[in-house]
Order: sequence, then C-alpha cells, then structure tokens
Amino acid sequence: MKSNYLFPTVYKKIGWVLFVPFAIIGIIFLADSSLLPEIKWNPIVLYTGSQLTDHGQVPGEFFKTINDDMIEEIIVWGLAIALSLIAFSREKDEDELVEHLRAKSLVWSLKANVVLLIVATFILYSDCYVTFAWIYMFSVFLLFIIKFEIELYRFRHSSHEE
Repeated sequence: MKSNYLFPTVYKKIGWVLFVPFAIIGIIFLADSSLLPEIKWNPIVLYTGSQLTDHGQVPGEFFKTINDDMIEEIIVWGLAIALSLIAFSREKDEDELVEHLRAKSLVWSLKANVVLLIVATFILYSDCYVTFAWIYMFSVFLLFIIKFEIELYRFRHSSHEE
C-alpha cells in the first residue's frame, strides 16, 4: 500500500544520525546549560511578555527584537527534524499490516501522552515542571517510535516462528 505521508526508508537512518547528537546536547542543556556555548542572535519575537521589575509591572511589547541565546532553538529544531524523520519514514516492507501497527502505535502514544501530562501536572511543580514541559514536546514522537518499533519487532519475530 502506498502511503504518501511517509518519507523514503533511508530518511530513518538520517533521523537516527541526527537524533543521537541532538539528544545528547539536549540532555546536557537540561542538566547544566552553562556547559554549552552561547550562540547569540536577534530574533523578532511576536510578544515579549510582561515583566516584573523593581519599578513594578512592565507591559510586554509586540514585534520586538531581542538578544537571545540560540542553543535552545537549535536543539528543538534538531530533535523535531530527527524525530520526524524517524517516525514518518517508510519501512522496507511497508504494507497494510505495518500501516495498521503504525496507526495503532500512534493512537497508543497519544493516549499515553495525555496520561503523562495529567499525572505530571499533579505531581511536578516549578522548575521541575518546566523541565518536564521541555521533554514533553518530544514525548509523542518518542513514545510512538518506541511502541511502533516494539510492535514491529514482535510482529516480525512471531511470523518467523510460525
């Protein structure tokens, strides 16, 4: 069966090659961001958000240029691209059953992700919740990839035994 939304098979390997270094850099960033170099840039932000200063509340501004460290954005871009390539690449033996396993794994990962969000919202607070939110951005992809690869492994090994 032809699935137009899937990348060619080789993109999965490219995704893994990208994922490993970006995951390592992401873990280092979460552990101690001062260990990574600063890459300064001046993006135009949609809204700066209000800030509490010594002189009171300062309202946010729209479409303002700020001076920011780009390392977070680079990590997010790298992980998003890598995980997309891994998750949405065709298998060598892509057929209706593999497509069914893919859909089943995606639904499972979405459900598990909602449960994860609900539980984390009840038990995590402050900086710990912010760290969780950073990881949560990628949890649908990670849970989907893990579940899909397990299901695919089980399917392939059960069919060889029969």
